[in-house]
Amino acid sequence: MLTKTTERFARLQLAVFFVLALFAWVIWIPQAGYKLGLVESAVSLRSPLNALTVWSPGLAAILLTAFSSRRAGMRRLLGGLGRWRVGFRWYLVAVLFEPARWLLSVGIDRLLGSGYALGPMPVKVILGSGPGFMIVVAVIFTLPNAIGEEIGWRGFALPRLQARYSPIVATLFLGLFWGLWHIPAWIGQGLSTSVSSMLIRVGGLVATAFVFTWIYNSTRGSLMPVVLFHAAIAAKNYLFPSLPTHTDDVVLFIFVGVLVLTTRPAWLRLRETGADALAHEQAG
Repeated sequence: MLTKTTERFARLQLAVFFVLALFAWVIWIPQAGYKLGLVESAVSLRSPLNALTVWSPGLAAILLTAFSSRRAGMRRLLGGLGRWRVGFRWYLVAVLFEPARWLLSVGIDRLLGSGYALGPMPVKVILGSGPGFMIVVAVIFTLPNAIGEEIGWRGFALPRLQARYSPIVATLFLGLFWGLWHIPAWIGQGLSTSVSSMLIRVGGLVATAFVFTWIYNSTRGSLMPVVLFHAAIAAKNYLFPSLPTHTDDVVLFIFVGVLVLTTRPAWLRLRETGADALAHEQAG
């Protein structure tokens, strides 16, 4: 178990990590203000500087780990990216979960009589008259962005939270922070600012965080499947038109509910292995 000194240090590290992850707001809040007409200028949504926002969790994790645990800690933090022998089925889950959810949701809507027409691929709307190969480039670039976030969220924060709390509590906390973290970005992108829309988006990310934890814990802390899952989410948002219904959200909430209920013991117990690993890291 964690000693009191190690636990206090871990708690401080987590607090500093979440504060540093908010560096993204330095760019996102002005963008949101510009969209709302509150400021006269902001970093363009197409600027390469936006890469700093999605990498803020990863950079925070790398900075804190390098400061506290140096080379050994960095090996453990980044080692999850090289832990790829986790079973082929988890790569299938990571890559196919989001497209399957979208297709299932469209099918349910059709069965229920919703006759809406699907819009164009979002990436084509973004690119306008840009060359077709940029679609491939856009999808490929979801991978480095996913690495930047997942080194922080699942590589650094989740195991530390699970060293102190059960997976269900850790996931609820991390998912809620992750959702609130995105709010200025959503406003800057011009998405609806209504309370109901924001609650649905934040709730969707909390539910998605449960899928991330399920994959992460089932693969013994491998970052490769969670990075691919994160990239698949972004790629789906580029390639699949958004649905005018909330069926896809309902499908996600039902899946997570069934997942937690059917694997309840795994979500309620304290992960001693995570605590032991964290104690070892701090001691080293």
